[in-house]
Amino acid sequence: MKDIIKRSGLLPYALVIAILIVGLAGLTMLDNARAAGGGDGPGNITAKAYTAGVTKGTFVSLQAAGVIQPATAASDNIVGICRRTAAANQLTSYAPVGSQTTVTNGEVIAVGDLLTCDPNGEAIVVDASQALSQRITAIATTAAPDANTTSVDCIVVAGYTQGFDASMTAVTGATSPSVNDSGKTYNVTATAVITLPSVAAGVTYTFICDGPDGTVEITLSPAQADKIQGKGAAGVADKDRVNTLATAKRGDYITVTGGAATIWSIVRESGTWAAEG
Repeated sequence: MKDIIKRSGLLPYALVIAILIVGLAGLTMLDNARAAGGGDGPGNITAKAYTAGVTKGTFVSLQAAGVIQPATAASDNIVGICRRTAAANQLTSYAPVGSQTTVTNGEVIAVGDLLTCDPNGEAIVVDASQALSQRITAIATTAAPDANTTSVDCIVVAGYTQGFDASMTAVTGATSPSVNDSGKTYNVTATAVITLPSVAAGVTYTFICDGPDGTVEITLSPAQADKIQGKGAAGVADKDRVNTLATAKRGDYITVTGGAATIWSIVRESGTWAAEG
């Protein structure tokens, strides 16, 4: 066989083909090694893709330990930015909090913009009017002049909102704020009934759901003569306003303030809130 290849002048071509085969095999081994070792750059974390797969350059959240899934909302618990597109159960990696990396933009972005996640896992600018419910996931260090045409460099800062801060009052169970607590923000991490005092003009509270989706139910319970009114709630005396467990999302919130004699007025709210019958 060697003599046939030599006589036919095919030896150089055979060598080239052999080199290409070896080279491709080497690249495949290198890619696998990089993924298994948290490849695609230093500091990345190795993980498997969940059933939907993941796309490079988009925000991801943890489905379970060592398993990432696409992030689809500004309130998701973002852990970083995917560094390698992967199908279900394939090895990949993501750039975690503190990393410098790139993210696909979903709209026009300027240098220094605070970024969050859209339904496609792409970067959009945090809406200042939704500061209590949108988690800041990155800070842009380059600009994107057009939507969906490029990517931006960024620093990953996933995991907090502009509304969550150290001055919050933690709530892990039933609590009864007093009128002297007016102005406080309550960070509710476990299902709780919040018993409101009798309405007092100008007294204001904010309650934020800060537990995994579907695990924390917040119930605002007014005094017997009082009602909670606004944002679609007509207001019925002694009826609760509830952030229902089945639809509760981390970042849901409600702000109420004392208005007319027996009315707690809903100033703003995010999420699904219902009045109990």
